[in-house]
Amino acid sequence: MSVIKQTNTVAARLGAAAVGTAASFTLFAAYMVIPPAGFFLSLLAPLPAVFSRFGYGRSTALIITLLTTTLMTAVFGIQAGALYLLQCAVIALLLPEFLARGFNASRAIAWTTAANLLLIASVALAYAITSGQNIHTQVVNEINTSITQAIGIYQKAGVKGDELDLLKQSMTRAAELVVKIYPALTTLFLIAISSCNLALVKRFSVKLGADLRVGEFREFKNPELLIWLLIIAGFAMMAGNPIITIPALNVVIIVAALYFLQGLAVVITIINRQTLARILRMMLFFMLLIQPYLAALIAAMGIFDLWGDFRTPRNKENL
Repeated sequence: MSVIKQTNTVAARLGAAAVGTAASFTLFAAYMVIPPAGFFLSLLAPLPAVFSRFGYGRSTALIITLLTTTLMTAVFGIQAGALYLLQCAVIALLLPEFLARGFNASRAIAWTTAANLLLIASVALAYAITSGQNIHTQVVNEINTSITQAIGIYQKAGVKGDELDLLKQSMTRAAELVVKIYPALTTLFLIAISSCNLALVKRFSVKLGADLRVGEFREFKNPELLIWLLIIAGFAMMAGNPIITIPALNVVIIVAALYFLQGLAVVITIINRQTLARILRMMLFFMLLIQPYLAALIAAMGIFDLWGDFRTPRNKENL
């Protein structure tokens, strides 16, 4: 039995396509106009197409994606259109397909992200071959340009002297790190987009008429063999060759983030058993915002969950 309840009238589909295109364009355009605040809105840009897939079918979702890409290109230029296509199209079209076929949350996000990365790599390779330009060099130049612009903003705001020099040094070091790990950051960003959209689809699945079997976040658990990838990448980082150490660093960051999610699932499971669960969850997320090192502790808990199985209640034995 299909998990999708679709509205089949032509008028309904056209209306959904129009509304979805307007919503998706607005969400992504906010990122182009006001990048700091619009960044968070851009995470939801695929959502109108995803919703329409469940309510009105894949053709409506495809129309929304194509029309939004066209609008972005017409208003902001071909680079903005390409960015929307690479960042949102795969998620908008593939994520609901995987969910409709009974994939759980982890599998749906993993396959969607893999397909998205494959598309990005293919487009980058094709562009490099046809234009004769080095993609990595262009990415580095974009990062350095962004840092220069940010420093200029602080200078106009009145920052000067030793404070400005310290700021320049910090931002330069940050730029050097981003240059090394932007593949990992891109991967995690795509995972974040898919996760946000999946969470909202799950929340409104009843209204969408979709019987999704995505499971609960507190049940999230990485494959046991993933720990070996972390170990191998960790040892590879000790090599003296950047050709080995930089890819290894990216792998470590991605896998560590996945174990952070597993650790977070463990912590939330434990919190949910407490009387003041809601307050404790709010405190946890607040602490993560003000104390980033807590994330490392939670990631470690995710790793040791392989052996500790912290989510299984411990029954007290009667002596």
